[in-house]
Amino acid sequence: MICLILAGGSGTRLWPLSRSHFPKQFLRIASEESFLQMTVRRNLAFFGEDNLYILTGATYYHDVLSQVQEISPRLKDNILLEPAHKNTAPAVAFALDALQSQKDDLVYITPSDHLITPQERYQTVIEEGFKLAKKEWMVTFGVRPSRPETGYGYIKSKGEIVEKFVEKPDFKTAQEYVMSGDYFWNSGMFALTAGTFLREAKKHMPALVERPFEDMPSISLDYALMEKSDRVAMVELNLVWSDIGSWENVYEILPKDDHQNATHGNVLPFDTTHSLIYAGSRLVSTIGLDHILVIETDDAVLIARKEDSQKVKEIVGKLKDLGKKEVDEHLTIHRPWGEYTVLQEGPRHKIKRICVHPKQKLSLQMHYHRSEHWVIVSGTAKVTIAEKESIVHEGESIFVPKSAIHRVENPGIVPLEIIEVQVGEYLGEDDILRLEDVYGRLKEDAAFNLLIKNA
Repeated sequence: MICLILAGGSGTRLWPLSRSHFPKQFLRIASEESFLQMTVRRNLAFFGEDNLYILTGATYYHDVLSQVQEISPRLKDNILLEPAHKNTAPAVAFALDALQSQKDDLVYITPSDHLITPQERYQTVIEEGFKLAKKEWMVTFGVRPSRPETGYGYIKSKGEIVEKFVEKPDFKTAQEYVMSGDYFWNSGMFALTAGTFLREAKKHMPALVERPFEDMPSISLDYALMEKSDRVAMVELNLVWSDIGSWENVYEILPKDDHQNATHGNVLPFDTTHSLIYAGSRLVSTIGLDHILVIETDDAVLIARKEDSQKVKEIVGKLKDLGKKEVDEHLTIHRPWGEYTVLQEGPRHKIKRICVHPKQKLSLQMHYHRSEHWVIVSGTAKVTIAEKESIVHEGESIFVPKSAIHRVENPGIVPLEIIEVQVGEYLGEDDILRLEDVYGRLKEDAAFNLLIKNA
């Protein structure tokens, strides 16, 4: 048995919390664990560490690594790295080839950002899917709809046999589907054998098995095979399921107060009902709201009617067209060694708060256009400038001249916090030359042209 967890998506329907550089699967909303971590733990119980693999792209490798190692250090070796983002059909083809799968291998494919309970019923559903997969069916898992939903695809099924797939319908059509009782939400989860995948790919999408990965089309597994094959069956996913695909879904899963408000963070709702108020860093107070979303982060605020939460994707598209960086990055950026937060930025200066985790270090690097001044707020820093090493303690500071080769690391057992003041004619994160990096990002920069360009 093989479990493939797909963790390469860059969905932004939960913007401004989810962004393309730190998308939904890494967020911790409904639990102290992220959606990815909950997915890994849920499937480990059934497949075990030897049969579970996480498939992602180079951009998210270190985020995946950091989160799965919180569950089990052994999972580091179970991360499969796609050479490029190609959607789910090429991703599955790549993974089965990389794992040298045999035709009789049972394969379960699941997204990394869904909420599913209870565990016992979940395992039973997978077993039901595998029974059909052994009979050379490609199996999809359908959820009986509880309401008209325009954000999901639908499956029309007669018993176990799938008659057709329908992409996200309009509201009137979705109402008709729910009333008919013949349609199910498409969960995006699948079970099949490696041999069945190969057979159906050769028949309906030969490029998936005949071309190298870089020449495969970017296409979903639904479009490539499921909607074309006459060998598709469905198992009903009759448990609690949500793909957390909108802020309205988040409202549904969070606990409510006496006025049916779901809140997070420092929130004071007054004369407010049936609303979601999510505060990231500030006090958020509301007056006289009903069925409203208020989502606050360090650098962006979203306010919308709850029923319009699916339109967030349109907002993100507009922001992309305008070249707004808030689509891609938060003010706090996660890195393999820790994270940094931009506190202030001007034409010739930038101020950051940097946190380096214990026993971690930044790359050995240099900048052509900026100098840096570091003030140690807490912890102890080991600083290399040119060939000189220094130990810098709390309350002390050190200056890094422009073009000086340098590195900072945390040799201690408590987090190292630094305030960094950059000064120069250019302060972009691409003004960096890495000379050495313990996280392998020199190879990533050359092989994959990563967007991650700062230390």
